[in-house]
Amino acid sequence: MDIKLIVSDIDNIHMDKQMTISAFSDELAQVRTKKKEFLTQIERIVPWKEWLCLIQPCYYKGERGNKPYPLETMLRLYLLQNLYDLSDEATVAETIDSRAFSDFCGVDSSNQVPDGDTLGRFRNLLLKNGLQEKLFAQVVAMLMERGLILKKGTIVDSTIISAPSSTKNKEKKRDPDAHQVKKGNTWHFGYKAHIGVDKDSGLVHTVEATSANVHDVIETSKLLTGEEKVVYGDSGYLGAGKRDDAIIRNKTGRKIKYKINRRPSPVKKLSPSGRYAAKKAEHEKSSVRVKVEHVFGVVKKQLRFRKTRYRGLEKQKAKFNIMFALANLILADRPCLAA
Repeated sequence: MDIKLIVSDIDNIHMDKQMTISAFSDELAQVRTKKKEFLTQIERIVPWKEWLCLIQPCYYKGERGNKPYPLETMLRLYLLQNLYDLSDEATVAETIDSRAFSDFCGVDSSNQVPDGDTLGRFRNLLLKNGLQEKLFAQVVAMLMERGLILKKGTIVDSTIISAPSSTKNKEKKRDPDAHQVKKGNTWHFGYKAHIGVDKDSGLVHTVEATSANVHDVIETSKLLTGEEKVVYGDSGYLGAGKRDDAIIRNKTGRKIKYKINRRPSPVKKLSPSGRYAAKKAEHEKSSVRVKVEHVFGVVKKQLRFRKTRYRGLEKQKAKFNIMFALANLILADRPCLAA
């Protein structure tokens, strides 16, 4: 058999395989997956220009040492980390391995992706300059311009974010800023995210962070804008309007109404007619207050933020601000609000 013919046949087979792999790769790139659709939405709703302008003055100038990675690449990596609750190393690995991630970051080779330490330094740069709070404030300002946050009424609520209780670390101690609290019959160790939500749109306008053992009612005044006519909250906020630090009147001098849900036990002691009226009033309060659960649903279920990776109250507040900024953008894009 002619050796040249054999070599030619092998070359043809190799070329056919390469063409098949290339065609398959192109076909995969065009397939719409949930991840690609979600990142396409994030690409569309994030105010990239405004956020980059906020960060740029604080970013490395590259006057000494190696040239810094492009700011937009770093911001996109940081958002991916928060959108999918990834560690620094996992974010970098996923960006290299995942076509959807690399397309979102605008990189086409592993050389364009920074390592985990670089991503960690970028996050600490944002923390040092208070930029997560500024990014959240920018989103709130943008939503106010669109008429989605009116500040006529506020729903106050909180949720527990767990912290690692392990002592397997350098200090051999648990996070000193985190504390444990009993909710129902379960003990939780971690932090609380306290939020003030617009009663009409269900979007967050204020975020506070505390350890988990801080009572909800203590943070009430910090969650109000001072422009409200009414405040809604669950029974954890009973007595909020009678505290020494309570905001009694708004900026126009009008008295603020505190519509706080009562505990079930006093309602049960009422007469049948009184019980019916009380239950109806409580239902009306709850029907407004339920909007805050949509926010927590996005943060805890869609963005998977149930447990913090970082130690210290300052880092938690920064994390809470970026998470609720992203939640606001996602909620504001829903048809009922986007229209």
